[in-house]
Amino acid sequence: MGFGRDSCGHKLILVFPAASVEDHVQVVSKAGGANRTRWRRVQAELQEWQRRSPGFLRKQPAIAMFRTRCASVLGPNTHRSGSLQLLWESKERDVSLSVAFFPWALARLSIHDPDIISAAFDEVALKLSASQLAPQELSIIAWAFGMLGVNNPTLFHALVVQAVPQLESFTMGDLLKLAWGFAASGVDVEIFMTIQNEVIARLEQVDLRSCSELSRNAFLQDTLGLLWASNFAGCCSHNLLTSARLVIRQAGAIMDRAQSPSSSPACESMGGLRSTEADLWQPASTPQTILDLPDRLVIFKPPGWEVHSQHTELQLSSFLQATLGKRLAILHDEEHQCGFLHRLDVPSSGLVLAAKTYEAYYDLKVQLNSGEIARDYVILCHGWVRPCLKDIKAKVYWRGLLPTSAGDQGKPSLTRLKVTAHARHSSTALSLVVVRIATGRRHQIRSHFSHLGHPTVCDGKYTAEATFRSDQDICTRNFLHRYRLAFKDLAGKNHEVMMPVPADLMISLQRVTSRDIQSAETIRNWLGGSSLRSWQDYTPLILDF
Repeated sequence: MGFGRDSCGHKLILVFPAASVEDHVQVVSKAGGANRTRWRRVQAELQEWQRRSPGFLRKQPAIAMFRTRCASVLGPNTHRSGSLQLLWESKERDVSLSVAFFPWALARLSIHDPDIISAAFDEVALKLSASQLAPQELSIIAWAFGMLGVNNPTLFHALVVQAVPQLESFTMGDLLKLAWGFAASGVDVEIFMTIQNEVIARLEQVDLRSCSELSRNAFLQDTLGLLWASNFAGCCSHNLLTSARLVIRQAGAIMDRAQSPSSSPACESMGGLRSTEADLWQPASTPQTILDLPDRLVIFKPPGWEVHSQHTELQLSSFLQATLGKRLAILHDEEHQCGFLHRLDVPSSGLVLAAKTYEAYYDLKVQLNSGEIARDYVILCHGWVRPCLKDIKAKVYWRGLLPTSAGDQGKPSLTRLKVTAHARHSSTALSLVVVRIATGRRHQIRSHFSHLGHPTVCDGKYTAEATFRSDQDICTRNFLHRYRLAFKDLAGKNHEVMMPVPADLMISLQRVTSRDIQSAETIRNWLGGSSLRSWQDYTPLILDF
C-alpha cells in the first residue's frame, strides 16, 4: 500500500486502499472502456514484473508504477473523467473491492457531484449496518467523509460506534486518518479524548531508539498529524501535548547525535540583525537574519525568493546553506525541508522560521501542529470587506501547480482576520486586513480571500488577467507580508519577531486614499512602522456612516 501526504508532510491516505495492485489490475482489465488495449498492456507489463519478482505487485514500487501507467493511459486532461468512468464500470461489472475504495477514490479525484457522493456513502451505510468493518476501512471512510464534506449525521454516528471499540487495533496511521476525518467533519470532545488516550498510551510505550529510521519517521509524522487534528478540533489535551513533545524532541536529539558533533544544539550565532535596526524605506532584495538563537533562527524572505523547492533560482535554503556552511546537517536534509518550518509564497515577503538542529526542528514542529506558533500577516485586498467578518473556514484542495481551490471539499483550513482599514485607488475599493492563519495550506490566504470575492492585490493566480494588469498601478507584486512570528525556544521562553512592510509595499500604501478617519490613522501607522503588534491586539474597523 502507498500513502499520500498533506501540506505539512503528514502521512494521511492510502494511494490504493486494497491489499495490492492486483485488485486494481483486475479493475482496469475488466473496465478498460475505450482504452481497453492500452490497459491490457499495463496489465501485461505488471504481470511480467510479477513473474520476474514474485510478490512484486504487493510492494511500493509496483504501486508507483501502476499510478504512472494509469496516468499515461488516461492522459493529463482526462484523468478525473476517465478515472471516474473506471470506477463505475468496475462497479457495474461487479469487481470485488473494499467498501472504502469508492469514497477514497471520489475524495482523491475531488468529485463534487452530490448524487455520486451520496450513492457511494449510501453503500457505506448499508455495509456498516450489516457487518463489522476493519480499522483500515473505517479510517479511510472517515478521511473521505471529511475531505468530501459529507453531511450525514446518522452515517457518521455509525462510523464512530464501530471505530471507538476497536481503537487498540488501529495502527498509528489509521488513528491519524480517523482523527483527521473527525476533525474535518466535526466531532464531540469525548470521542476525540478517547482517541487521544489511545495515542498517549502508545507514546508512553514507544522506544524510538530501537526503531528503524523508516519506522521512527513514520511514527513521528503520524504523531504530529494527530496533534494537528486534535488542535484543529479544538480539543488537544495537555497530556497529549506533553507526551508528544517529550517523545518527538527525544527523536530529534537521537538524530542530532547520529550526525557530526557540529550538529549539536551549541551552534554558533550568526550575529543576526534585529528588526528594529532595519531601515523601513530601504528596498530589501536579499534575505536578512532577524533573530538568531543557538538552535533556531528567523529570516526575512524578500519577494521573488522561494523558501525551498528549487522551482526558482533564488532559494532561501541556498542562502542559509551559504551563510552557515556545511556543518549543520539539517540545512542540507530535504526530507526535513532543509530546516524550514513553513513556507511563504514566492511573490510574498515576510518572516520565516528555521531550525539548526533536528531537536529544534521537531520541537518547533510540535509547536506548529499544536497551534503554539503565531503567524500574522497584513494584506491589501479588493473590495470593502465587511468589518464584522472574523474568519474564513473554507476547505481547500489543489492539484500539481494549479491554483488552490477553496470551497466545501478538501483539506480543512481556517483563516482568522480583522479588517483594519478601507481605502480606494482611483475607482478600485480596497481593504487593509490583518490575518492569522490557524492552518498553513498552500496559498491559503490568497485562495480564501479570492473565494470570498476579495482577492489580494496584484495576484496573478487568483484574479483575472485584466485585474492583475490594473493592480500593477497600485503594487508591483502580491500585497501579502508576514510581519510577525511568535514561538518558544527549547527552554520554553517566548520569542516575538516583527518586521515592518517592505519599501515597495510602503509605496503602495502611499498611493491609496483612505475611506474614513480611522482608516487614515491605521494606514499612517503602517507607513510609520508603529502599527506592529500581535494580530489579536488590533481593533477592527468601526463604520459610523
